[in-house]
Amino acid sequence: MSKSKKFLSVWLLLGIVAVLGIAWGISSAEASPFSKPKPSPTPKVLENGWHQFTDAEAGYSFSYLPDSLSISIGKDKGEKYNHLSIQFSKVDGYGYQGMVVRVIPNPKKLLVENFLLTEFAGISNATSKKKSPPKNLSSAELGEYFTIGGQRAIKTTIPDYRYESTPYFFYIQNNDNIIATAPLYGLMNASALAPEAEEVFIQILNTFTFNP
Repeated sequence: MSKSKKFLSVWLLLGIVAVLGIAWGISSAEASPFSKPKPSPTPKVLENGWHQFTDAEAGYSFSYLPDSLSISIGKDKGEKYNHLSIQFSKVDGYGYQGMVVRVIPNPKKLLVENFLLTEFAGISNATSKKKSPPKNLSSAELGEYFTIGGQRAIKTTIPDYRYESTPYFFYIQNNDNIIATAPLYGLMNASALAPEAEEVFIQILNTFTFNP
């Protein structure tokens, strides 16, 4: 075989390998799972023009103004339900501002105050190991009591080690789970919660509805 034919054969072989590699890469990308967090599904548009997010499995919904936020969905190892990371898109000049929603199983259907006393009281932001609740902590000292969407709820400043930049959390009782939600700001580019962000959070919180 002449040198020119050998040269042509080598390039032809390389071309075939390259095409096969691209095809494999495309099929692998299509077969791989979504990276975390997953984007939220298309929201339901309500009659008033607002958008509604629903997690049918966890049994809750909330509404928000169109284009006011973006929602990402994720599920960490060991979590039964999805959690939400929400960024407010119309709060300017404060760095990252948003909120978080987590769903915590409550199989014993404890009252939300009893759940907090047994599961969360005394948790430190500095460690991922849960601490026992202080012996002298009472349900009255947990925080303020509210009714949200017809459900019993507590607003508390007891720290949650998963989130260092939340000034408080709302824990809402919902049958056999607890809905935990809080305003959130970014530690790297925001030093505090913006007043406008808190207004958006409270506005959304007031739209929560729950299914048993």
